[in-house]
Amino acid sequence: MDYLVRFSYYPGDPLQEIKEEDLRRIAERWGLQIGLEEVRGDVKGGQEETLDKDLEEITQTVITVAGDHASSIRGGLVDLIERYRAPRTVYALWGSNPSGEAIAREVIDEMDGWW
Repeated sequence: MDYLVRFSYYPGDPLQEIKEEDLRRIAERWGLQIGLEEVRGDVKGGQEETLDKDLEEITQTVITVAGDHASSIRGGLVDLIERYRAPRTVYALWGSNPSGEAIAREVIDEMDGWW
């Protein structure tokens, strides 16, 4: 895959519940691979706080989007942002490859003005 984008959402970030069925429809529409993962915070050797909670208690929802064509990635990201909005933290794109991150930043800026 030429493009890889990871959108990380913290609790309360998405406008609505993220559902695998919705992701599957977007993936089929744009010819993409889209995955969904829940990631729990983990800090070794100490505690860190975020959102007024220990990081270990915070769960992130991560949507991974992969594809070979910039236009497909762009279309899939537009659909995701329209449904859920762009993720809200500076860490939102960690794990994306450079080409995927570049497209994600463009789409987010055009739609949400986040960057």
